[in-house]
Amino acid sequence: MKRVLLLEEDGEGREVLARILKKKGLSVVQAGNTATALASLSSSMPLDLVIAGSTDADRTDFLSDLRDARPDLPVIFLADYCAPESRLRGALYGAFLMSRALHFYINTRPIGLHELVRMIGIALQHRSVDAERPLAA
Repeated sequence: MKRVLLLEEDGEGREVLARILKKKGLSVVQAGNTATALASLSSSMPLDLVIAGSTDADRTDFLSDLRDARPDLPVIFLADYCAPESRLRGALYGAFLMSRALHFYINTRPIGLHELVRMIGIALQHRSVDAERPLAA
């Protein structure tokens, strides 16, 4: 079973999304703030994907810390609004790229449930394919 870290400071929204993801066959680790999310990332707990909604800190700072802890972990950000400066900072950490090294998506809310579930499937599938490829020398 694939394990997803769900970072969302809105407790009710986090619970609803966690229930939906569980019904889709995912194991969900919930975090209500970035400190809890980063603690989960620094533990030895296996994770396959991070979904970050509303956070108590700047998302690109969180992404920088996430990349230090788990450089190859796919991330899906759910954002209400993404200012040009935030998009640029995100791009510096791999936003809008889909490469073997970084998987990063920025979407705007509201996002359709079918779209989110499909994006999760693509990110997890891409990660599985990358894990099977031999590393280049």
